[in-house]
Amino acid sequence: MARYSGRDPNDLTTTEKKKTLYPLYRRARHLDRKWTITCTKPDEFTLLGMIPVFGDTVSTMLAIGYFWRVRNTFALPKEISNKMIKNIGLHVVISILPMIGWILRRIFGVNKRNYKILERYVMSEASHNAAESTSAEST
Repeated sequence: MARYSGRDPNDLTTTEKKKTLYPLYRRARHLDRKWTITCTKPDEFTLLGMIPVFGDTVSTMLAIGYFWRVRNTFALPKEISNKMIKNIGLHVVISILPMIGWILRRIFGVNKRNYKILERYVMSEASHNAAESTSAEST
């Protein structure tokens, strides 16, 4: 398991995990939130993507920044990090497509998707640890 400066989810209680996950959730929601413009709700990435090269670069840098924040908060196994990096790569590919990319980017939500991967991993570690401690106490 590759370890970075983040905390190991196994060392945290469920309450600590939720407290640590909440700021990451808020950041993902903020980055992928929808703004109301007439009858549509584009996110920041879609609006930035309308500026050719600059917008795509900035939105990708924001997604990478979010990934680094997640990675520095929790020690993630390599396969979880790779899933998140693949999502960012898909975001880059989607960003290249002019009109279709704007629509797909709105549906895709790279940061929320990465947050869901993180939450699933961290909370599955919590349930796994709870089951282990219960079985250890009963013996």
